[in-house]
Amino acid sequence: MSILRKPLTEITIDDLQNLITAEARETGELEFKGALPFQPQRGQPQAADRWIEKGDRIGDYARDEILAELTAFANAEGGTLVLGLHETTDEPGRAERLDPLPNCEGLARRLLDASEDIVEPRLRSIEARALPVDNAGNGYVVLRVGKSAAGPHRLRSTREFYIRRGERAAKMDVREIKDLTLDLARTGDRIEQVFQERRDAAATIFRRLMSAQDKGGPGPLILRSTGVPMTIQSIPDITLRHELWWIGKAFTMMRDNVKYQCDYPAREFSGPPRVRLRSLESDPARGLASHRLVRGNGLVEFSLVHPKRPPRQDGTTDHRIYIAWLMSVLVGTLAQINKLREKLAWDAVEFGLELEIQSPEPLTVWWDDHDFSGGRTIYSRLPLLLPQYSVMPGANLDAILNDVLTDLFNSTGSQWNERVSAPWAELAASG
Repeated sequence: MSILRKPLTEITIDDLQNLITAEARETGELEFKGALPFQPQRGQPQAADRWIEKGDRIGDYARDEILAELTAFANAEGGTLVLGLHETTDEPGRAERLDPLPNCEGLARRLLDASEDIVEPRLRSIEARALPVDNAGNGYVVLRVGKSAAGPHRLRSTREFYIRRGERAAKMDVREIKDLTLDLARTGDRIEQVFQERRDAAATIFRRLMSAQDKGGPGPLILRSTGVPMTIQSIPDITLRHELWWIGKAFTMMRDNVKYQCDYPAREFSGPPRVRLRSLESDPARGLASHRLVRGNGLVEFSLVHPKRPPRQDGTTDHRIYIAWLMSVLVGTLAQINKLREKLAWDAVEFGLELEIQSPEPLTVWWDDHDFSGGRTIYSRLPLLLPQYSVMPGANLDAILNDVLTDLFNSTGSQWNERVSAPWAELAASG
C-alpha cells in the first residue's frame, strides 16, 4: 500500500482517501482506528474520550489502547496507525470512511508525550503526523513506529507486553517474551558482526598498503564511516534502483559562524554507482581514493584511502588527517542514510554509525594545510575506533557531527569548544 511506502512527512489526506477507495484491510503493519477507544466507567457522564468531549487530555483507556498498538508494532516488524479512519463492520473489515478528530496536532503531541512516559523501554523510533482538514485544527493523526532493537516493550500502566499477530495487537505470553529477548540479543550480535566485517576489511587493506609502503615516507591512511540499520532491512532490486544513490558535492560548513570549506574528498562522491552483487558501489575505474557502498541490507559506507600521502605545503611529511576529510565521509554517510529514509519510507529505522581511522603512529589532526601550528596528536592507540553513534529518525545531524569532533579531539587530549553545522537541505537537494 502506498501509505506504507511513503515517508511520514509526505503522507496526505489523499493517501487516506485512497485507502478507502481501495477498500484496504488492516495488515501486520497497518492499523485503523476511527475514534479514540473509549470504555465507560460506572458513574462516568462522558460518552466518548475526554479528548473528544473536553479536549484537555487523553483518557487513560484510549491512551493505553493506542500505545498497546504501537508497542505491538515495535515488538514485531514495525507499522503505521491511522487515527480517524473507520472500518466496515463486516468481516474482514475494510477502510470505509474518514471522521476527523479535534485538535489533531495537539493529539499527536500528547500521544508522543505519553509514549515517553508509559512505554518501557522507551520507543526510540516513533513519529507522528497530524493532517488537519479545517481552520479549527480538526483532522487525522498518522503514527509510525519502527521494529525495535531495544525491546521487548511494555506499558507501565498495564505491565503488559504486546505484539502484532496478523491484524491485531495481542498480549505476549512468557515464552514469546523470552523468545523475543533472545532474538533481539542475536540481532545485536548480528549488527556487531557486520561492523566487525567492515573493520576487518579495512585492516586487510591497511596491511597491504603498509607492506608496499616506501620506508621513510608518510604512511597510508584509511578513514571509514559505516552506517548499519539496527533492525533487519532489505532493499528489493537495489541494483536497479540508482535513484537511491546520493549524489555528493563539495560543501561549506559553518565553524562557529565562520565558513569552512569541505572540498576534498566531498567532491569525489558525485560519481554514478556501478552494480555489484546486491549492492551499489562507486566505480574504482575513476582511480579515486574515495569509495562508497550501499548494500541491499541497508549498509552505507563512505571511506577515504590514501596509499601514500604527499608532503604538507611546508615540506613536512608527518602522518596527518584533516577535519574536512572526516567531515566529508561523515556527512556523506548521513546524507546517504537520509536518502534511503526518503526513498524507502524508512523514517522509523534507526541506524548505528561507526567511524574508524587507520594510520601509522603518531597521527596529527589538522584543520587545513595552512594551520602549521594547530596540529593535535592522537594519543589513543591506532587504529582509532570512535564510539558508536545512534542515527535516529529526525535526529539532529549537526549534534552527531559535534559529538564525533568531541570524541576525536578527546583522543588528542584536548577539548572541542566550537560548533559546526552542515547545509543539510542543500545537500539533500543536490542528491
